[in-house]
Amino acid sequence: MLVPKLFLTSAVLLLIGLVSLWSKWNGTAGVNAGSPISVWSVNFCGSVNGWPAMIGVVSIVAALLVFLWAAISAVLEPSKV
Repeated sequence: MLVPKLFLTSAVLLLIGLVSLWSKWNGTAGVNAGSPISVWSVNFCGSVNGWPAMIGVVSIVAALLVFLWAAISAVLEPSKV
């Protein structure tokens, strides 16, 4: 029962981090698509300053750690078949 809550927590932390960074984004972001997939590109050029940057980075790192914990717990948890 702990594993689904961990995955949900990871998703919420990731969302908080991305929204925090996106809310104060100074710059541009773009996507270029082409016929063969090898010519696709994604460009981010910008910065975030102050507390939104700190909250965003800490949230994303916490989300990755919680996701890793959830994945390990899912593998090690006994099956309920």
